Amino acid sequence: MGEHVTRRDLIRLGGTAVATAALAGAGLGTARAAQPLALPASRAFDLADSSDPVFMHQPTWCPTVMQCAGYDHLNKHWYVAQVMYNPDDGVPYATRLKEGDIAITKLSADGGTMIGRMYLRGFGHGAQIGVEPTAAGAPPYLWIEYASEAPDGKTGFGTKVCRIKYLGPPASQPPRSFHWDSAADRTAMNFKDRTPDPAKLPGTGATLSAPRPVVDMHHRRLLVRFNRGSDLQCAVWDLDAAVAAPLGAPLAHRAGLYKPPVAQGFCLYGSYLYLYEGEAYKNGGPGNTDDTGNTYITRVDLNTGATERALTRALKSLTFREPEGMNIMLVPDAAGPGGYSARLTFGFASGAEGARRCNIAYKDKLV
Repeated sequence: MGEHVTRRDLIRLGGTAVATAALAGAGLGTARAAQPLALPASRAFDLADSSDPVFMHQPTWCPTVMQCAGYDHLNKHWYVAQVMYNPDDGVPYATRLKEGDIAITKLSADGGTMIGRMYLRGFGHGAQIGVEPTAAGAPPYLWIEYASEAPDGKTGFGTKVCRIKYLGPPASQPPRSFHWDSAADRTAMNFKDRTPDPAKLPGTGATLSAPRPVVDMHHRRLLVRFNRGSDLQCAVWDLDAAVAAPLGAPLAHRAGLYKPPVAQGFCLYGSYLYLYEGEAYKNGGPGNTDDTGNTYITRVDLNTGATERALTRALKSLTFREPEGMNIMLVPDAAGPGGYSARLTFGFASGAEGARRCNIAYKDKLV
């Protein structure tokens, strides 16, 4: 959908697309203070575009809800993060959740084959990850939270950001666990702390909390979203510079971001941030035509702060259908930049408790 939204557009979208002006009136418009325009303007994903499945109903190594999924376009593999839990190992789910233990499942491109898994102990919740492919035939690097803490005594969340190499053994071999606080494990993973330094960010506030990373491989950039006091902010860095050295001054910074009521992920593409929110069906789901769910995607222009939000009914037939995680998937396209075109992908957990399934949907129309 473009900048102009007509009455017909709103009817066609079931009244769910909200124009920028309306959002500004609801506190979702431009950021509170003028900020430099630091990113080259790019095209944006059309939130009114219909959604299609990448795959549906696929199991992962653990029976817990998927938290996020990212795609290695050079090797055509998915990496799915979820709370680690194996009923046969004797460790209760509540303990794994509190400790911040994450399972990373490696899946085939169609989601139908579990290729391997890696267990990350004490990292956090895995609600947002970045997948950085490096070469065909080589494992990717994962950008993820670490140093988990559980302020409520129940759920662990990472307090810092790191870059690690995926080292999951093949499915035919026993799994392997890595702890961020083990020197040997850090060496094996080529562990690099990449927590933003508040002193090198615009604005005031010496403390950041809940930093979460994601990468845009099309434009080779890293974005970290974080809280600074009561304000939700993000900053963008050149990916190659971020790999080479700790994060310095960013290419772009945006304060005053829209805060989703129930945040479920985000991603970066070009000069736009996409935020994902919502909960599982509350009123019968596909068995009740009036239950449209409350899964929304919000698009933020990082240069201007202009914000647009729209309901998505993607994969509406799923039972449970809890939105989980967002990322960019690159697929071959001879006419696209670098020979690839981009998809905005977003996940849903489905199925019964104790046997959750992974589902990925996408939009690919740019405006």
